[in-house]
Amino acid sequence: MDQTTASPGNVANGNPIQRGVETAGAALHSGIDKVADPARSVVERASSAAHQGVDKLASGASHVADRFADQTRLVSEAPGRALEASKSWVQEKPLEAVGAALALGFILGRLTAR
Repeated sequence: MDQTTASPGNVANGNPIQRGVETAGAALHSGIDKVADPARSVVERASSAAHQGVDKLASGASHVADRFADQTRLVSEAPGRALEASKSWVQEKPLEAVGAALALGFILGRLTAR
């Protein structure tokens, strides 16, 4: 038989050593699959749990960011609201506003005088 025209399958059928190697290789592949399948399942469960954890963290961080944005908006609007409340109080009670301004000026003058 010419080695250049023979296929590996034909050589394996006639060669007991080659058949033994192929049988051992198949057994090793089967053993690897038996070990890899449970490991793959564990990795998939761990991956799923990790993804769920990341999703929970992202959701919590998003909620905190929304609350922070709301609080920031309230703080930035506070001076304008205080000014509007002061204007309306002065318009509704001008004499009390003048009296309060005089009292505040007197107190500040006493505190800053040396």
